[in-house]
Amino acid sequence: MQYSAASRTDGKIGLWTVEMTTGGTLKAPEERHTHSRLYIGSNLYISSGWFSVSLTDGGRSKVENWNPTRMDPTIYKVLVSIFTALTAAVTMIINVPFPTSTGYLNFGDSMVMISGLLLGPVGGLIAGGAGSAMADVALGYLHFAPITLVVKGAEGLLVGLLSARSREISIITAWDILGIILGALAMLVGYYSFELVLYGATVALEELLFVNWIQVTVGGIIAVVVGPMVREILRDLIGRGPDQSVWLEDASEQSVVHLRRT
Repeated sequence: MQYSAASRTDGKIGLWTVEMTTGGTLKAPEERHTHSRLYIGSNLYISSGWFSVSLTDGGRSKVENWNPTRMDPTIYKVLVSIFTALTAAVTMIINVPFPTSTGYLNFGDSMVMISGLLLGPVGGLIAGGAGSAMADVALGYLHFAPITLVVKGAEGLLVGLLSARSREISIITAWDILGIILGALAMLVGYYSFELVLYGATVALEELLFVNWIQVTVGGIIAVVVGPMVREILRDLIGRGPDQSVWLEDASEQSVVHLRRT
């Protein structure tokens, strides 16, 4: 059985529709990701470009080309470096010392979360952890740098892990929100545990309520508002190219759908 496909952009870069002329249905009962391919069920796979796909009943498939794990490696490394520097810069721009624990109030969590939304778990881990720790060192809070590296890294990692499940780019999704919430909880629990051991329950609770809670709340709001906009801008910029193709192949029927953009 040979399928043919028609494509259209729906006015946006990277949004595709595949219509099966035979009226057949492609279903995706399960998905698993590898570095080179996206497997859908046991037979279907995509092995070109950096695309994520959702298959639905009725023989239609929408392919959206935003998957940070499938970016060109050089572009991805550049973006991780940029967002690491931005995380450090935003953390340092507004810093209000909290004398009891010799820590400080900042709003770098917004960039930690945005990094996770844009760059996935690996980029969120590196940009969130390294960028925040660099700010601690630069501002003279050396005693916080090691725990910051771990806690903010975990925050970015969790945001990236959950948001990677989202199929949308231009809007915030439930997966994005869940990632932001879990990332915020990791930050709150991580710093509270560290300060509980170092300074005692009173100081740890004060910083939790008057510093860290404010940070993740403001950071989460900023990430929800700004994240999808930046994600769409990057998708459009990076997604522009003279030739991008996707192959959907059903090995059991030896049928192929080739979707090509020029």
